[in-house]
Amino acid sequence: MLHPSLSGARACVFDAGGTLVHPDWPRLAGFAADEAGREFDAGELERALKETLKAVGAEMQREGYVTPLEHRRPHWVFRRMYGSLGLDEGACGRVIERAAAAHAERHLWCGLDPEVPRVLDELKRAGLLVAVISNTEDGRLTDSLGAARITESFDLLIDSHLVGCRKPDAKIFHLALERLGVEAHEAAYVGDSYAHDALAARAVGMRPVLLDPLDLHPESVCPRIHSLAELVGGSA
Repeated sequence: MLHPSLSGARACVFDAGGTLVHPDWPRLAGFAADEAGREFDAGELERALKETLKAVGAEMQREGYVTPLEHRRPHWVFRRMYGSLGLDEGACGRVIERAAAAHAERHLWCGLDPEVPRVLDELKRAGLLVAVISNTEDGRLTDSLGAARITESFDLLIDSHLVGCRKPDAKIFHLALERLGVEAHEAAYVGDSYAHDALAARAVGMRPVLLDPLDLHPESVCPRIHSLAELVGGSA
């Protein structure tokens, strides 16, 4: 049974990073250990990243969704994440240099959520179009999804760097809807950012679903799920 937000829908659109694919936590932990002498496990890094994104979303809401210059720096979110874990500016710089070199060899957002293959199969079996809208810094959405081996699973991929607009700008959602050939109310949007994904999709008339595995957004006015499996009747 599909999630209530998908009842009667024609399309389900996903965010990529943090929703379908996740950072390569072992590599990111290794950089911190090598360059800053700090040991972190995957759970610590994931929570720090999610809390960083929540704080960034709140900041952007206060500033009227103007994209800060910081967000144009490569791997800015990892820099903020490491800083929140106590690494000083010098250590952050060294870690990000390592991250950038590694990213050039293999996309850092390459860890596939284990629920994705089944969820996508179930959505397609139900007759829904499936698509992705992703904010990227370098136009490498297909590299990320390719490293996770799911590129061919989608009817449409929208990479912000390539189309010239970014979430939460309504333009990027309207572009996806136009290319899919569906009306806003016929499409669900699933993402892990309250501001960039859920509220932005809601503002254009889509059906927002917030992926909130760590329960960081009890204030959400949008439906929340704790795992992607809940989209197709699975448990969190």
